[in-house]
Amino acid sequence: MKILMLTDRMDAGGAETHISQLSRELKNFGVEVSVLSGGGRIADKLEAEGIPQKRVPLPSHNLFRLWKLRKKLKKWVKEESVDILHAHARVPALLIKGCEKWKKPNGIATRSIVTAHAHFCAKGLLPYLCHWGEFTVAVSEDLRLYLCNTYRLPAERIRVIENGIDCRLFSPSSIPKPPKHPLRILFASRLDGDCSFGARLLCRIAPRLCREFPTLRITIAGDGSEYESLLESASLINAALNYEAIELCGFCEDMPSLLREQDIFVGVSRAAMEAGACGCPVILCGNEGYLGILSSQNAKEAMLTNFCARGRALPQEERLEQDLRCLLSDESLRIRLGEETLRLIRSHFSAEGMARATLALYHRLYKPLPRASLVVGGYFGCGNLGDDAILLGFLEAMHRIAPDIRIIALTASPRLSQKRFGIECVNRKNPLAIFWVFLLSNAFLCGGGSLLQTLTSRRSLAYYLALLRQAKRLGCITMLYAAGIGPLLEDADRQHVASVLKDCHYLSVRDSDSKQALQRLKIDPAKLFEGADPALLMPMPGKGRALALLKEHRIAPSQKLLCVVLRHTEEEKIVTHLLPAAIRIICTRHQVFPLFLSFDESFDTKLLRRVAKASGGRAISIREPSDAPALFSASSLVVTFRLHALILATLAGTPAIGIPANAQDLKIPSFAKAAGQDMLTLEGLTAGALVERMEEALLSGVSRRPILLDSVAEMRKKAGKDLANIAQMIYNKDSND
Repeated sequence: MKILMLTDRMDAGGAETHISQLSRELKNFGVEVSVLSGGGRIADKLEAEGIPQKRVPLPSHNLFRLWKLRKKLKKWVKEESVDILHAHARVPALLIKGCEKWKKPNGIATRSIVTAHAHFCAKGLLPYLCHWGEFTVAVSEDLRLYLCNTYRLPAERIRVIENGIDCRLFSPSSIPKPPKHPLRILFASRLDGDCSFGARLLCRIAPRLCREFPTLRITIAGDGSEYESLLESASLINAALNYEAIELCGFCEDMPSLLREQDIFVGVSRAAMEAGACGCPVILCGNEGYLGILSSQNAKEAMLTNFCARGRALPQEERLEQDLRCLLSDESLRIRLGEETLRLIRSHFSAEGMARATLALYHRLYKPLPRASLVVGGYFGCGNLGDDAILLGFLEAMHRIAPDIRIIALTASPRLSQKRFGIECVNRKNPLAIFWVFLLSNAFLCGGGSLLQTLTSRRSLAYYLALLRQAKRLGCITMLYAAGIGPLLEDADRQHVASVLKDCHYLSVRDSDSKQALQRLKIDPAKLFEGADPALLMPMPGKGRALALLKEHRIAPSQKLLCVVLRHTEEEKIVTHLLPAAIRIICTRHQVFPLFLSFDESFDTKLLRRVAKASGGRAISIREPSDAPALFSASSLVVTFRLHALILATLAGTPAIGIPANAQDLKIPSFAKAAGQDMLTLEGLTAGALVERMEEALLSGVSRRPILLDSVAEMRKKAGKDLANIAQMIYNKDSND
């Protein structure tokens, strides 16, 4: 695999160091990496290490220069068969827009990724002029939320890959410091206007600190537009103190050695992480906010913002001086905090882990020439989080199992779904488009969810059966995947389903009740398989996702949570009266906070807000399917009237109580039984019974988690085996054709 990194310059800075470290690690994995930039000291160093550099004039806003540079880039991509273009700045990202049309000699398209290292300016038309690649990488969870909120990026196309530090290079000194050594403080950053505020504050408080601690030395490392101004300030302070208290050393070639000499580091972002890896206590102080002394108490918040303290109040002299005085006067505290920070960086931010995650994303994006085409149909793009979770899990697994099968989805919102999921999409209500896509495809998969039922409407059943019939007539092999069958209320409906499914090539259901329903219809047992819901194949989001979501909704991370997912039921009073009463009792007894999640905003919102208000909780909307298991993982219990909330709670290993919205609907009871989750029915339900079950679940949560995760592992195997069988059938069909 050939990767070309693109950025403005490779001289100094956190993003540039990230690119150089990533390039080195990828090279160690056997990946061919080169870097295109305006050159610089880091570029020279990488070239000496054997990583090719393409030096071009620094990208500008001159349209003619950009056009010439893009033309040159396109030529390089074709000549060198570059597989992935990975941009790390706004203008280089614009250069690679539309690169999927640049076919290499082997006919495979070049793919694009853009990494966001910080908040980009979003004034005026700038949000509309940015290009974010087919996947976007954010280096922290708060940046992911920023991209979603400011640039309206589909959350499903953003991956969080945190900075990685080479802990072999950045490590504590093996030589202990002498007992009465001079105290040293380091600030390191680019010294431009947008990142040098901490250095200015250090200069202002230096005279007072140096009078109290006469051996104190302050070093400011870095270069930039503010360098001369800071040098002038430092000269005046040194003259007043009559010794060189503040030293500006410019760009540092050997940062690990400099960091090992320090007693305290002041700064943010990657430089703060490198200081932590050297066992140096850190004060997070930057232009975007002030978090103070980094410790185990605020480490999680620091990690959410890539150690930049975004969202916090701006630094103040008094606060910085107070924290520095605290550390300077207590050596044992400095040692303890340095050890804590060292453990944090080593356990969460390895350079190798960062490179592996990035390489996995490259493989996720890389697509060989398609051998066959598969159309997948379901209730996708209709605003229901559960159905979108099915499609997301299906796509993630299919890419691992059969990346050379081209997938086309029938959705209610083709443009939005195409942006969200990165596949071709066709309007599920456009008969001409459906006819054409079936004509040109090898197979049709009626995928996931309770599609074949008449509880909500007979029109839904007629629609999906019609799709299966049409696909069969047009030469596609037809398959059912992880389907929930029933309830089918009329004999005529059951006969209709039996007649269509008998002509299908592969029939997979998600539970034993659905399998028995098809067996009663006399379906050929050789075609019938029991799998599992594809939503279980979704990758579990990182731990930081839940913390970022809680912070966004102003909920303390230490708060115990009870998540509730509602839908309209045949006994509406149970939802609007009995449930709030039970929740208030539980919240009072166990000090939990109720959080109400919307899985289908068009149907749930009014009911959700009403019940949340009556329960003393909060109703929130979630952007993407993976937000649900993230929040469930931070919760003590989930109470749900929706099947996919029960499934995603199980994926997160969180105890849940499922309550079917209709007595004839067996989806929730069937899954709860298979997964080891609890279940109640609406019939005869009382507030006392609900409170009792909720208390039991809260008290047994820790012991039940391993059981739930074992169930998930078994179901994921079934779902993956199903997809492998489906892929093999499609390959066989293609070979026969």
